[in-house]
Formats: sequence, C-alpha cells, structure tokens
Amino acid sequence: MHIKIEDLTPKKIINFYLPNAVIADNETAVLCSPANGDGFLQNILHIDGVTRLLLAGNMLSVQYESDISDDVRALTLAEIDDYLTQGAEEKFVSNVTDSEKVEALADALIRPTLNRDKGDINILSLQNGILTLEFSGHCAGCPYAQNTLQNVIVKTIRRYMPQITEVILKE
Repeated sequence: MHIKIEDLTPKKIINFYLPNAVIADNETAVLCSPANGDGFLQNILHIDGVTRLLLAGNMLSVQYESDISDDVRALTLAEIDDYLTQGAEEKFVSNVTDSEKVEALADALIRPTLNRDKGDINILSLQNGILTLEFSGHCAGCPYAQNTLQNVIVKTIRRYMPQITEVILKE
C-alpha cells in the first residue's frame, strides 16, 4: 500500500494521499473538533495536537499545533493503515460550515502552490454559492493571476465543493 505524504511544515499541515478515494470527489468532510463516538477520523482527531482534518477524495489533510509533526505523521499513518486493512465502510459527515471547508481546502490544496511563488489568497466571503477572494503577496497584480484563478483555484473548489457556483476575484 503506497501512501504519498506532503509535509507543509510552515502551515503545520500534513497531506496524506491514499491509494483509493474514501469519499466521493464532489464531497468534502472537514472536522474541527472531536465528536462523540469512534471511527477512522475521530481516532485521528484524538491524536494529541491535531486541530483539523479535511477528507476530500483520496486526500486526508491533517492540521496540527506546535512542533509535533513526526508524532502526528506516525500516528496518523497507523490509523490510515488500520482503516485501509480493515476495509470498513464509514459514512463521513462534516460538522463545519462551507466557509470553513473552503478555508481548509485553501490551506491544504491551494495555498501551498501559491506560497511557493511567495503569494497567497485571502478568502473574503462566501454567500449564495459565490466565493469572493483576493490575491496577496507576489500573486497580487501578477500577470498570471487569472490563469492561476481558473486553473488552480476554481478547478479545486469546483471539484470538492460543487455547491460553489462562482469564484470572484476582488482586485
């Protein structure tokens, strides 16, 4: 079983790319705090230092606090291994708003790409299916901003959150 790991240390996020999707591409499950019960995601949320999870398709993004990334990585891998080897089917339910999902998606999948070029995005609002954001850093005023918007941001948002019908860039 091959699991790709992407360590986004400055953001205190570790992305785990599983061999198979555990949730449909057009669904996202974001969990910010442990809920009652047990299960795959709850077990990971109970790992000391884990603050947020994002499950989207075959990607599990784990946000953590402080400098315990090695512990979080090892314990999360153990939970993933247990889940995948048991072959259990689990229904994942999100307990956060769409705005929090967008923020988690941006942290896990969009900002790392922008940060490599010393840029970022600020999410300004999400109302009635319309997401408004602005570029910052080197992305602000960049001649490739519209290309990045369409080919990175819009594609990612639409893939995981089809309820967002429009992405508007505030200039």
